[in-house]
Amino acid sequence: MEPLSEKNFTIVDTQGMSTLAFLVNEPEEGTNYCTLQKLDCTYANPLDTSKKTFYIDAQSVHEEKNIILLTIGGEKAMLNSALLSADDKLYVSEKPANVGFKVLFSEENYDYKDLKYTPNFRRPISIIDPEIPDEVKPVLYYDEEANMVKSKVRLQSNKSYIALEIKAE
Repeated sequence: MEPLSEKNFTIVDTQGMSTLAFLVNEPEEGTNYCTLQKLDCTYANPLDTSKKTFYIDAQSVHEEKNIILLTIGGEKAMLNSALLSADDKLYVSEKPANVGFKVLFSEENYDYKDLKYTPNFRRPISIIDPEIPDEVKPVLYYDEEANMVKSKVRLQSNKSYIALEIKAE
C-alpha cells in the first residue's frame, strides 16, 4: 500500500500485541462526540508485523493531530492518547486523558447495531474485535426515510467487542 502522505509515525509492538491507531477529528456540528478515523499502516517487514508505520492524509500534514492508540493482545487492552506534532514526532501520554472505552456483549444469535455517519462518512464510534485485533467492518446503506447514509455492524453472540467513542470536552 502506498502511503497517502509524508505525515506518518511508527509504532513497535511487543510480542503478542497489536496496535490500532485512530485519528481524532473535531466533533461535527450539533454533536459533542469526536469522529474517529482508523489510520492505514504498512509493515517494515511482512514476516514481522511488530513494526508498523501509520499514515495521515495529505490534507492535514501541517497541523498537530490527536491520536488514539489501542493495543490489544491476549486478554489485555491498553488505551493511550497521543499528539502527533507537525514534524511527525509522536508524544504518547502515560495515561489516557479524557478517553474511555466500554465492552459490548450480546447474548442474542446476531445483533445488528446501527451507526450514524456524518456527511463526510466519518462516524463517532469504532467497534473493535479483540480476537483479530481489528475494527469490525460496517456495511453501508442508504436510509431513505432518514435521507442519510447509515451503517450496520454485525456482532456475534456471546463474544466481547470494544466500542471506542470520544466525547469532546
